[in-house]
Amino acid sequence: RGGATGLEMGKLAKDVAWCDKELSRPMEVLSSALLRCGRRTKRLGLELGAAIAPFSSQYRLCRYEQMAFGDRRTALKKKMEARTKADGRAAKLMINQTSMKHMGRYGTLERMETEAAMMDEFATEAAREAEEVAMRLQNEVARIGALRVNEWDSSMKVIASGMKEACAENAAIWESALEAFKREFPDLTVPMAQHATIVDGTNNIVS
Repeated sequence: RGGATGLEMGKLAKDVAWCDKELSRPMEVLSSALLRCGRRTKRLGLELGAAIAPFSSQYRLCRYEQMAFGDRRTALKKKMEARTKADGRAAKLMINQTSMKHMGRYGTLERMETEAAMMDEFATEAAREAEEVAMRLQNEVARIGALRVNEWDSSMKVIASGMKEACAENAAIWESALEAFKREFPDLTVPMAQHATIVDGTNNIVS
């Protein structure tokens, strides 16, 4: 906005110059300061845009992180259901094993033993898959955590340095504009900024 205002102020200064050169001069000084300040602010925006790229990237990754934790929950649910079924089959086999032997139902008993063994194998496989998912998730969380610490720390330093430099340059721009006004209008009295006196909660005076 400062740059656009500076451009419009520059056009206005040119329009005024043909009829009142003295009036156009302060407008030119202000226009120049606005343009320089606008360009510096735009450059700051570009620098900050590049510096916050790691934050934006990690924000987009949050969706995949949620999906990964969802996979972990699904694996745990599958593990629990498989183990419950396996324990149920094993308990049923244990209860009916003796009676079936006495009744001579060896075929049924063999089928129940086979089913119990298969369910136990399924439960073991589900537990193994859940453990693999847990290990992958744990390793990925540790990797992303370390990456965030390094990238975010560097980005915050760049952001702080860029804003400090931009503020210093903008202050220099407006101080230069003020000096230009003083040179053009040596008799002009520039009022100093008045600091409000504030009394905080501890009855101390803060300027």
